[in-house]
Amino acid sequence: MKKKVPPAAGIVSLGLMLAFSNSFGQGESPSSADTKSAATVPDAAKGSVEVKLTEYKIEMPASVGAGATTFNVTNTGKETHGFEIEGNGIEQALKPRLKKGENGSLQVDLKPGTYKVYCPVLGHKRRGMSLDLTVK
Repeated sequence: MKKKVPPAAGIVSLGLMLAFSNSFGQGESPSSADTKSAATVPDAAKGSVEVKLTEYKIEMPASVGAGATTFNVTNTGKETHGFEIEGNGIEQALKPRLKKGENGSLQVDLKPGTYKVYCPVLGHKRRGMSLDLTVK
């Protein structure tokens, strides 16, 4: 035989459970604190672009977001290569040029628009080491 619980007892129990659980919810919950910190703390990976240089191509995303951007450039080819970006009043090159297996980084403050990225080593741009980068 089942016991019947009066409806009022169920409501009181539910009210106590809610009151008890809310007492631990005073202030900020971890999830809302995480959301706020994520919005104010920039994502390091977001402003970073991996670039691979080889004979005769540049491997990197075709578009990135605007703002301070660090291009992490690695020469995975056999020849010496360089990395340069031009557009919207910017012309910056990675120095020195990279020999086989070397890497370097170039930081640029990108504004929305289209940029030309290329290898400035004589003849490399003409041989295909060039691409358009769209900044949104």
